[in-house]
Amino acid sequence: MTGPPAPEAEDVVACEAVVPAPPQEVFRWFVRPELLVRWIGIDAQLEPWPGGRFRFEISDGQWCSGHYLEVVPGRRVVVTWGWESGAIPVPPGSSTVTVELSEHPEGTLVHLVHSGLAPELRPLHAQGWSRFMPRLAAVVAGRDPGEDPARSALPPSLRP
Repeated sequence: MTGPPAPEAEDVVACEAVVPAPPQEVFRWFVRPELLVRWIGIDAQLEPWPGGRFRFEISDGQWCSGHYLEVVPGRRVVVTWGWESGAIPVPPGSSTVTVELSEHPEGTLVHLVHSGLAPELRPLHAQGWSRFMPRLAAVVAGRDPGEDPARSALPPSLRP
């Protein structure tokens, strides 16, 4: 089960999904490169400890990067976030993505909040997260996540 962005303060992007697995399992999909790229991106370089690198290639030559700020197994992941190419004016590390994992009767409630984005960039990121969260739920459940939304959702300047 996934849904539209959750109600939040106006200066953030928020999205939720229920993932059919316990929080400890869902957590791994945010900190293990080989799992992360099954639902978002095509390559990843992750150092999942505070201060460690968070970097992944969302589409050919387009990297998102930052650093892990918090890593609480089975509960919480916080990373800084930005785009290396400059095509989307969010420099690496200039915004923050917070992922909270909590038990849910159907598995884990994943609550993602992306803060520090300029107002004009929030719709793009809201659209992206609302497309990637169902992919996370699908791959964790062992289903095919479908077509990579980065191929059609990125602005033309970032498409391969």
